[in-house]
Amino acid sequence: MFRKTFRILAAAAALLVVPGAALAAPKYSFKLAHVITAGTPIDLGAKKLAELVKQRTNGEVEIRVFPAAQLGAERAIIESVQLGTIEMSFTTTGAIGGFAPEFQVLDLPYVFPSYEAAYTYLDGEIGKKLLALLDRKGIHGVVFLENGWRNFTTSKNPLKRPEDLKGQKIRVMESPMYMGLIRTLKASPTPMAYSELPNALLQKVIDGQENPSVNIYSAKMYESQPYMIRDQHSYNVMIFKVNGKVWKSLPENLRSIIETAAVEARDFQRKLNREADGEFVKKLAAKGMKVYEPTKEDVAAWQSATMPLYEDAKKIAGESWVNETVAFRKDWDAGKYKAQEKQYIESHKRISVPVAEVMASFK
Repeated sequence: MFRKTFRILAAAAALLVVPGAALAAPKYSFKLAHVITAGTPIDLGAKKLAELVKQRTNGEVEIRVFPAAQLGAERAIIESVQLGTIEMSFTTTGAIGGFAPEFQVLDLPYVFPSYEAAYTYLDGEIGKKLLALLDRKGIHGVVFLENGWRNFTTSKNPLKRPEDLKGQKIRVMESPMYMGLIRTLKASPTPMAYSELPNALLQKVIDGQENPSVNIYSAKMYESQPYMIRDQHSYNVMIFKVNGKVWKSLPENLRSIIETAAVEARDFQRKLNREADGEFVKKLAAKGMKVYEPTKEDVAAWQSATMPLYEDAKKIAGESWVNETVAFRKDWDAGKYKAQEKQYIESHKRISVPVAEVMASFK
């Protein structure tokens, strides 16, 4: 079924080519690595990017996608992009924080109230300033894609209020911000690579974890985690990055094609991911997970419990970044970005995504 999905994407991209035009042999061949399961929205976003770039460069640029940590865990992937042994990657803020700690500001709990708020921040001037920080590390940041809203799961007990997590051993990304989040909730953080997580849960090395629903389902965490709460404590991104020297070596027209294709693949992937999110939650429930939908009062309790992290975050991500992000949230709530919100809502309506095909790939 995944092959069928890929054929659909390839066929759609092929429409962009003038009929009869032959693709040239690739002049540039790049590897793009990520750690998420094949066939998921983030993986299809990578393949969408590869197809668009191939077609629009007439085959001059080839991007080969390596999912599911085939080329290593996230930190190793980023280091390889720095070195140029892997030219491109999608990785989360958890790992990138070790290279540019300012990115951890994106992981402040409950900072984005909606998808559109996150998009406005990420695609605007603040997001562009964040991406530019990677240049000092020999990496060129291109766009932010979507990993999704992160939710807690556990094997211990139902999760409804913050106190239900107290004392539990929770896996987190290798990020001071996420470790701080767990400590704020009176639990014990255990940094661990995503690829090691499913086995650690099965072996009860840890009690629980937090991830978007697509990752929870695709990694079969329902086999060991009977309880989940859709608390959506953070909106998690994937950062599309290119080795700095490789990027600078490309002709300007090819860089422009990749940038344009990346924006289109980003929007496609975001729409696909957000539409698939609820479907994956249904699948988790069908597998026996007890999924709790928190009330407004419950969410307020989680927000209140995690608020002390905002002060600690100034030492983790930088005071100016935290202050600017908090100011953005206040401006959003005050209605300053109504035009951008409307624009994202309208533009996403026009994007067609193969949700049914994706869901059929996961039994």
